[in-house]
Amino acid sequence: MQSSDNLETRNNVQISVLNYYKYLSREARYFLESKDDEWGWTNLHFLVDKIHVIRYGFGSDRGALRGGVALGIGPHYFGPESFWSYEDSLRFLYTVDTDSIFHNLRLMDEFWKGSIEKSKFTYQIN
Repeated sequence: MQSSDNLETRNNVQISVLNYYKYLSREARYFLESKDDEWGWTNLHFLVDKIHVIRYGFGSDRGALRGGVALGIGPHYFGPESFWSYEDSLRFLYTVDTDSIFHNLRLMDEFWKGSIEKSKFTYQIN
């Protein structure tokens, strides 16, 4: 059974992620909740724009509620320090409130946009 605080946090995370994309007229679908029993964290999984998978996790770390976003690549999830530069990963917030969640999702959008721009190339015909 989940504590009422944990249930409230879980609902806030889910609603915040879905509302962020709704406000931008983009599609996001919640599809799975998983638990990390070793660390005591709850993870909510979302499909964004029908192409990206993210996991937003939260739990207690030394008595403080913490959370963060991870990018799904294949069957694994990676934190910002694993898929972006160390400097850019420091821009993410680890508090679990709506403003922090929106901030982190904006950074994910920035990462995805930069990845798309870097993957574009042009052909030159001589």
